[in-house]
Amino acid sequence: YQNGKGVEKDEKKRLYHLVEAAIGGHPGARFQLAGYEGKNSRFDRMVKHFIIAANLGHDDSIQMLKRCYKHGLVSKDDFAAALRGHHA
Repeated sequence: YQNGKGVEKDEKKRLYHLVEAAIGGHPGARFQLAGYEGKNSRFDRMVKHFIIAANLGHDDSIQMLKRCYKHGLVSKDDFAAALRGHHA
């Protein structure tokens, strides 16, 4: 639904399926939801999605959390907890 390949492009369906996958534990879906929230200036929700994805072992989410930390969007404690969860 994101690119419209094989089906009509539909942002609502794309988000629905991303949320369903994220709830089901798919870290890549969490990462994509974080990007969506960031584009819509909902940075608190973006950071939460990155933290959850990092705790599920998603490497790119840790990299994004590093950037968020540098910009003051995530606390030192939350970043440290995400790192511990990622390495667990």
